[in-house]
Amino acid sequence: MDQLFDRLGDLLKSWMQTESANSPFSEPHKRSGDPFLDDAMEELNAFLDDDRETQARLERERLYKMRMEEEARSRSRPRPQNSGPPSKLLAAYKTLGLPPNAPFDHVRKAYKQLLKQHHPDKHGSAPEAQKKATETSARINDAYRIIETWHETGALGDE
Repeated sequence: MDQLFDRLGDLLKSWMQTESANSPFSEPHKRSGDPFLDDAMEELNAFLDDDRETQARLERERLYKMRMEEEARSRSRPRPQNSGPPSKLLAAYKTLGLPPNAPFDHVRKAYKQLLKQHHPDKHGSAPEAQKKATETSARINDAYRIIETWHETGALGDE
């Protein structure tokens, strides 16, 4: 396979060195008018001449052009209206005291700990504390249900 590339390289060198009047590359400074072809030929000449300085300059120019094109594409792309998790899901994680997108086993563990702490039966002696614990445990249950549904289906369930 190397012989094939060697022969191809020799062919390109000999083609480049011919003094054909029809060839746009018979003179090193002559341009063809096609910017892509001219850039490719400049890169090939720098490679064949082992001109490291020109190769580095061409690489910087190529990377700069790619970066500018990517920035232009990103400016022209429509931005999504609803990026990120739904606010209801974020509120559910907050209710359980967890960061958004915490692993589900952490969600289950936090849910169980909070229910143990705020279960209404634990506050049976004081009616006001029992009422508050009932409301808190209902919020905890609702938050867990929202996260569980999101984890299983990717939807909030009531949409």
